[in-house]
Amino acid sequence: MSFGDAWADLYDRAHTLKEDIPFWVREAKSCGGPVLELGCGTGRVTIPVAQAGVPITGLDNSPAMLSRARARARKLELAKGMLKFRLGDMRDFRLRQKFPLVIVPFRSFQLLLSVADQRQALENIKRHLTSEGRLIIDLFVPDQERLIRESSSPVFRREIVDGATGRRLRVSEQNQHDPFGQIINARTILEEFDVEGERRDRWEVAYQLRYLYRFEAMHLLEAAGYRVVELYGDFNRSPFDEASSEMIWVAAPV
Repeated sequence: MSFGDAWADLYDRAHTLKEDIPFWVREAKSCGGPVLELGCGTGRVTIPVAQAGVPITGLDNSPAMLSRARARARKLELAKGMLKFRLGDMRDFRLRQKFPLVIVPFRSFQLLLSVADQRQALENIKRHLTSEGRLIIDLFVPDQERLIRESSSPVFRREIVDGATGRRLRVSEQNQHDPFGQIINARTILEEFDVEGERRDRWEVAYQLRYLYRFEAMHLLEAAGYRVVELYGDFNRSPFDEASSEMIWVAAPV
């Protein structure tokens, strides 16, 4: 079972992140489209880009995630050809067109657990970029102290309240850190409580992420045939520095 298939029924409830969407929409508008999003999931970013009037294709390796994305898209009034979804793996997908912009939001690239897989994906992406195209990848900045500190017991992250029912979804995480392989063995725990505070349901989803350091990511991009155009530290395009928690790489094929 893929990451997406394990998450499909719960993803939209647990991941309500929206603050990065204006960044992706602006980037899509600036290139004019078409855009290719890899690891599109249920369409969290893909759909807002299409709604902004930029044609976009979302690719994911999870049929369950894509089913939800297509169901969401069917409820919208979008022009024909504005939004497409495709099943595929970012390491070896094949599409007939090239794109001026390929995006990999919200850590999707970090689901690739080896340097070989990462390199294969980058080289495959390059084959789908126009000569003046851009690749944008969002990675988190690894915090070694936090990785070690939070590796023993579940850590509460956030609580999401359903405005219609009043039910609360409590999201916690428990991560085991493998410093040798730079792998995080993650477990997300979801608990649903009714308005009286009684727990009604509980779910667990396990997955793995591989983290990259700044210069490792830079050399990986260069080895795969890219030059780094920009490195942002947040979605406001702030310069990357020691306080940044995001690495937003903008790269172009050489």
